[in-house]
Amino acid sequence: MVKANRNFIFAAIILCGIVAYVVNLIYPPFDALFFALVFGMVLGSFFNEDCKGIAEDLLSLTLPIGIAMYGANIKLNAQVTPNFAIMAIVSALMLGAAVYFISRTLFNLDYSLSVLLSCGTAICGASAIAIVASIVKPKKEEFSTAVIVITIVGLTGAIVLPYLYHVLAFSATKYALLCGATLHQTGLVEVATRPFGDSIVKSALEVKGVRIALISIVAFSISMLHSKQTEHKYYIPWYVAAFLVLSYLSSFILTESILKILRPISTIAFSITLASVGFSVNVKDIRNMRFDPPIAAYAGWIGAFLIIFAMIVL
Repeated sequence: MVKANRNFIFAAIILCGIVAYVVNLIYPPFDALFFALVFGMVLGSFFNEDCKGIAEDLLSLTLPIGIAMYGANIKLNAQVTPNFAIMAIVSALMLGAAVYFISRTLFNLDYSLSVLLSCGTAICGASAIAIVASIVKPKKEEFSTAVIVITIVGLTGAIVLPYLYHVLAFSATKYALLCGATLHQTGLVEVATRPFGDSIVKSALEVKGVRIALISIVAFSISMLHSKQTEHKYYIPWYVAAFLVLSYLSSFILTESILKILRPISTIAFSITLASVGFSVNVKDIRNMRFDPPIAAYAGWIGAFLIIFAMIVL
């Protein structure tokens, strides 16, 4: 195991986050947050446990910045066909409820992990997990497990959906709606729709955008619920409040040229955060989670997907 000074570890973790961001720029389907977590875990395996605690200081700085700046990705005033918007909201509710119910009831997973799996499935993958994790305060291994599991389940969906489209030959509009309403990350929506034309990609991303916008409501709601468990009856962390304010500003006031500057800041900060989590987590603790989280996530997603598929296609 390697011993290193504080500045070296900070620089190495930041480099992991930046490299993951660059990989995502080169090939968008490669989720920056997932790769940052993996890079951080690989890097952390070369250091002893005493060094891993240093990553906590970096995480406490980058996570609030990432959450606050993520508001630049939210479009509350997006022009979406009413039927698409309704289906996106219904799908998000069904996906989140199914994963949470199965995680808690059938597999008896911890509350924090169940919430992370639920929000990651229903809204926007690793980004939603990072935002909600700042509120529910999960263990590092729960945070890491949720990101890994949700990414794997999402990849499965991105592989299966094009096959269903070819075999069942339903309309392009229905396919776009199905992808946008059920896939976890934006990059995976693009992967599943890009081979079939720009119009399908555009429609699918519009539906996905509605689900992403729901994170503002979810973050506020969870903050309020958790504040009741503290001495502050109605306390919302400053970075969640900043996220909500920026969500409004990005939707109604800020220009696209300004948002193009703010969005990368959020992704880079989140990537460094996930690299910090990966660096500090003990891989053995993740292995000890066993197969319950992925089975619960798969079962919840598949169950909700079948109902959504029937509603859209049949």
